[in-house]
Amino acid sequence: MLKNKGSAKISKMMLSVIILNYKNVNLTSKCVSYVLNATKDADIKTQVIIVDNSAQETADKLKTLIPDAHIIENSENNGFSKANNQGILASEGEFILLLNNDAFINSKCLVTGIDYIKNNNNKCGVWAPKLVGEDGSFQVSCAKLPSIKGLVQEYILLNDNNSYPDLNKWKEPHNVGNVIGAFMLMEKKKIEEVGLLDEDYFFTVEDVDYCKRIHEAGYSVIYDPRCGIVHIGSASQEDKWINDPYMHKFRILYFRKNHGVFMAFLSKIIIYMGLNIRKCFFKYSKIRKKE
Repeated sequence: MLKNKGSAKISKMMLSVIILNYKNVNLTSKCVSYVLNATKDADIKTQVIIVDNSAQETADKLKTLIPDAHIIENSENNGFSKANNQGILASEGEFILLLNNDAFINSKCLVTGIDYIKNNNNKCGVWAPKLVGEDGSFQVSCAKLPSIKGLVQEYILLNDNNSYPDLNKWKEPHNVGNVIGAFMLMEKKKIEEVGLLDEDYFFTVEDVDYCKRIHEAGYSVIYDPRCGIVHIGSASQEDKWINDPYMHKFRILYFRKNHGVFMAFLSKIIIYMGLNIRKCFFKYSKIRKKE
């Protein structure tokens, strides 16, 4: 069970939406406006929780722009997992939605997700919709769980073997390895069973780790392409991914936690060998483009 210092009570709230803010009040405010419009259209009683990781004078601005939200102020950046856990512990809803502040939801996705979870014999642990960019471009937002074979394909052979072929052509819900943390809809009772997010992951890979735990508890992780939301955060460039220290560090941690020390050591060799290959490849590509 979750450990909460507050008194236990029966929840009358249907949905708690947890959004992290990090030095971007305007984007968070825009995200919340979409949440409020969507939940109003769907007639879903909703609690909005904003966890402010900015460690600066942004909480007052948030309170002014979003007066009805429950705002948790952190004196430092607590990272993704810990901050979301703070929101979960403060939540009152039957359903919990972990939502990035650069994701803009709609009522169709909320209704589709809640109905799917309710009508699938208590088997769905996490539900997520299709993600698209502001220009409508398709985003890869689910994958197979990490494996050594997948790392070799991705880092050494430069071929992402963890993704699903023809993902953008799927029309029906699929049970997948993991979805990304931009939108994760869950029942609170299942979070109480599986536990909170692992706070050893400061940023990135925590969503992958949590989906693995959901599977281990006997539940499915559903990617549902029947509806979609706009997500602007996946516009990152390849060279930015290469230089992201969190991604590689916490992938190695994932292997150590889930597969042991030897597999972690092997993953580290593959990752850093692959990074050097990729850096050389993209450096060469940029030189060729200039010629």
